[in-house]
Amino acid sequence: MSAYPICKSCKKPISGTHIKALGADWHPEHFLCASCGQPVNQSAFKDYQGWPLHIECFQRQAATYCAYCNKVLVGQYQMDGWGTKFCPEHSKQYPVCRYCGRLIPPHQQEHILINSCGYVRCPVCRTIAIETQEQAQPIFSLLAQWVNSQGLRYNNLPLCIEVIDTTRLSEYMGQIKDANSLGATRVQKAISTFGTKVTVSGIAILKGLPSTLFHGVTVHELGHAWIAVHGITGLEKWAEEGFCQLLTHRLLGQIATVESKYHTIAIERNNDPVYGEGFRRVRAVAENVGFQHMVNFLLTSKRLPGANSN
Repeated sequence: MSAYPICKSCKKPISGTHIKALGADWHPEHFLCASCGQPVNQSAFKDYQGWPLHIECFQRQAATYCAYCNKVLVGQYQMDGWGTKFCPEHSKQYPVCRYCGRLIPPHQQEHILINSCGYVRCPVCRTIAIETQEQAQPIFSLLAQWVNSQGLRYNNLPLCIEVIDTTRLSEYMGQIKDANSLGATRVQKAISTFGTKVTVSGIAILKGLPSTLFHGVTVHELGHAWIAVHGITGLEKWAEEGFCQLLTHRLLGQIATVESKYHTIAIERNNDPVYGEGFRRVRAVAENVGFQHMVNFLLTSKRLPGANSN
């Protein structure tokens, strides 16, 4: 057995001067950067899985960089729902995209005015946005077919879609004031001695939504339209919104893209007592009795199975 220390690099005994570093012994000429192969200063290097690296090489190959300022992330950093890592201070410096939650540095910001409240849309969402009626119509036709495939029928009602701005959307919503609303179902109620007649003329979706979100909001509103068409008027708000969210969740799960997964997770983690908790409660019912049975029960009994919807 050798009385000399063994060089970690060449595995041979060291008979003369040697370097002790990283819990091992090294020939001086073998204490080299594991990345570029050049000699390493014993007083300034990084440990990379037990091997020395120049600080610059470590930053190039092993470090995590901020997506916005390109600085090396040292210690704590933040990460958005898309896996983008960034310096914590940027979350206070930059606005968040209304639709996808990405931070938007100043040179990428596109300001849009909503009733004197400003919000921004990131370049990704802007690139895939649905802006016009011509873009929306073929997508709407396919989504209406998909909703029919889920067992929701509209008694041959010729539903239509409008792509509108925020002012028009606010007009359609009437007394319901919600700055976060992205769509509305156009329902008219006429009360007479013969009862209440409900007429559904279609749905309206805010223009500028990124494609996947447009799909989800459209299906959500088609859920409301189905409920109105069939006179299901006794549901609590959490039950109706939860049902529509579940419908959207089912669609997004079938789309199965990175974008749809992001929005699916957002629905699942929503803390809102109506939209978030409502979704979870309605999903629990669907998992218990089956989605199709729940739809049929709603259609015939005007309430959720096993509950009074309160």
